[in-house]
Amino acid sequence: MVSRSLGANPDDLKDPIKISIPRYVLCGQGKDEHFEFEVKITVLDETWTVFRRYSRFREMHKTLKLKHAELATLEFPPKKLFGNKDERVIAERRSQLERYLRDFFSVMLQSATSPLHIDKVGLTLSKHTVCEFSPFFKKGVFDYSSHGTGDGLRSPTGENRKCSPRLQGLLWYIRNMAPSGDSA
Repeated sequence: MVSRSLGANPDDLKDPIKISIPRYVLCGQGKDEHFEFEVKITVLDETWTVFRRYSRFREMHKTLKLKHAELATLEFPPKKLFGNKDERVIAERRSQLERYLRDFFSVMLQSATSPLHIDKVGLTLSKHTVCEFSPFFKKGVFDYSSHGTGDGLRSPTGENRKCSPRLQGLLWYIRNMAPSGDSA
């Protein structure tokens, strides 16, 4: 585990957590078809990726705003009753969720009641700290639940198909074990 006190490098205080949602993938088939967003998190020198569907973002927001009232002021992308599988809607939602996560970390790093508050004496910010703050950011947490990942994907030609067990294993490895690239 890489962890470092925030005082070590002045640039760390400016932007100790970087977050992006570079893409989304279509998973599942039929009534289980859904999009998952790739969330890339960088804390100081550590980078990892998780895949989450919209419902997990919403669940995290609802749970954490009860503990941290300042999160209630953040604009969270609304739930859509229609068109939630339309590419344009998903592309816009990707952008909104990315903005939400950036604002989320900005608020949590500045909030005196947050365990991620950057002015806390002796705070060591790390992947572990972020994952302990919310399991949303932890790999493997939602992978095999009813809202999980890895059960299917859309091929490059646009057709939706179920993944073979071998491909499921490869996707699991990529999501959970493979080192993340540092192309930020």
